[in-house]
Amino acid sequence: MKAARSILLAAVAMVLFAGCAFFVYYTARLIYVNLTVAGVAQHRQAGMYIGAVAFPVIALALGYLGLRCVKASRRKTA
Repeated sequence: MKAARSILLAAVAMVLFAGCAFFVYYTARLIYVNLTVAGVAQHRQAGMYIGAVAFPVIALALGYLGLRCVKASRRKTA
């Protein structure tokens, strides 16, 4: 039973890390587009501000939860 729990937690951690990587990429893309493309911030200003705050927070939360799942999957229970 312990092996199944460890495998399940490791799979959940992989999904969480994939989501974290997506939001890290999208944050970097948002910053790149905002700084390099002329006039893009004039049309989508509110969405860029929301994304600039929300995407890093989501990435950090998913990364933290992924680490918690990895630690829980490696924990030895009696």
